[in-house]
Amino acid sequence: MKSSCRRLLFTTATAMILSCPAWLSAAAIPDSLFPLPENVRQIMNNRCVMCHGEVHDGKTEMREDLDLSTDARIRETLSEAGRLKEVLVKNEMPQKAKLSFRLRRNPKMKEQLETIKAEYDKNGEKEVFLAWLKDITATDTPDKKKKEKE
Repeated sequence: MKSSCRRLLFTTATAMILSCPAWLSAAAIPDSLFPLPENVRQIMNNRCVMCHGEVHDGKTEMREDLDLSTDARIRETLSEAGRLKEVLVKNEMPQKAKLSFRLRRNPKMKEQLETIKAEYDKNGEKEVFLAWLKDITATDTPDKKKKEKE
């Protein structure tokens, strides 16, 4: 096969693969996670969607480019289920959560985030999430701040 033909085939195949993000993320988000169990959906709606998918002043809040408002949006925006489990296991969410700059200016939103953190712990909601993600292996993303100090 001539190199120009190989190049054409390679370019075409690459374009097809890159044009369909679902192909790239299919293994990262198992179908077994969907539809979300009712208790998981309720926790997401009450604790997560405020920063990951809720509409504030006509704009969708999308921290970390993640929208947890519906199963479809989770499939579209969550790149890896293991990363979701990692932030839960490491208590990064919602414990270390910060509001976006836009929402930080609203004292009511700050108060709501503090309530979310307290109720998440009090109600044992982390355990509900981890039970839902029981078959998912948490990723291990290096801490940027630790890396910078070294």
